Amino acid sequence: GSGQGVGRSYERLESLAVVCRRRSARRRQQSSHMTLVGPVARLHDRRMRKVVASCAAVAGTLAVLVWAQQAFGAASAWFAFLVVWVPMVAVGLLSRVVPVRLPESYHELRRFERSGRVYERAGVRAAKSVLRRGPLAVFNPQLHLPAERTPAELDHLAQRMRDAEASHAVQFVALLVVVGHAVVRGWWPAAALTLVFDVLMNLYPVMLQRYNRARLAERFDLTRA
Repeated sequence: GSGQGVGRSYERLESLAVVCRRRSARRRQQSSHMTLVGPVARLHDRRMRKVVASCAAVAGTLAVLVWAQQAFGAASAWFAFLVVWVPMVAVGLLSRVVPVRLPESYHELRRFERSGRVYERAGVRAAKSVLRRGPLAVFNPQLHLPAERTPAELDHLAQRMRDAEASHAVQFVALLVVVGHAVVRGWWPAAALTLVFDVLMNLYPVMLQRYNRARLAERFDLTRA
């Protein structure tokens, strides 16, 4: 009788151990699942924010430009200004969420650029003083020398300069299509004004960032600027 009682007690202990092992395995599985779900969910949220921001920027830009065309006419000076200004504002705001990036080969400074003289002769210093104090300064508040001028901080600054340059370069080229369309339609004043605004608001910022990166590389002996 005592032997049977011991046997039954042993069986109960084994059953309890099996239950405990199963529960422990389920907890580990749930913990592993939560560990994987967290980063995946955050990645999904980041992607969704980028998609929503991009759609909002495109929709807002198109809405304003359609209104401007109806209000002022596609051949007007106001439309020539807004067709440059509105996309630039939209891309400037969007770039905080979705940075515009171009291949590294594009950003590489050529030999004639490294001294900065070619850009100084083109009037980039005057453009720099205007951009620092004008409305465009609000889009790039971090394009200044960091307080701690460590290699990591300077590289980060150089990357922000490349991002700003890339967004203006893409817009400059895209707006040349608008200029070409105005020329084909025979809207010569609108084409000329759009080109002037495009040069002032996009090409000069591109030259300014390339000039700044050249000066940054020379001053701090950076291999990549």
